[in-house]
Amino acid sequence: MAVLFWVVILVLSALAELHTNALAALFVGVGAGVAFVVALGGVSFPVQALVWLLVTAVTMGFLRPYALKKMRPPAGDLAHPISTTLTGQFGIVEDEVGDEIHPGRIKIHGEHWRAVTSAGASIAVATPVVVTKAYGTTLWVEPRNSSNDR
Repeated sequence: MAVLFWVVILVLSALAELHTNALAALFVGVGAGVAFVVALGGVSFPVQALVWLLVTAVTMGFLRPYALKKMRPPAGDLAHPISTTLTGQFGIVEDEVGDEIHPGRIKIHGEHWRAVTSAGASIAVATPVVVTKAYGTTLWVEPRNSSNDR
């Protein structure tokens, strides 16, 4: 039964990490994976839980800051994003797009992207948009209209 518990924790952690990209659930899942291996060895559940907590704390404390630094661009001026190959591309809003505090998601050529707008109002689901600029993997978009077409 404990083995199943760790599998569930591992799967939920993976799903949470896919949704948030915060690199927190990832290390909870790593701890659950180690606890799963310990459970296969027949160790008692309290020891498994202790292993999970220790591995999660150690990996989160030591590896997460390093991983965040490698995965995220250095701090910059978000008020001045850059042009990229996605600038001018058209997409469709999948999750309502708001400002930088309320980002949404868009789909461009079958790929899903984090998106924000500086248009002032949120952009509703299923609205066609055009990419105006980007910073890291966040795209700035505006609703598409005939003046956006090339």
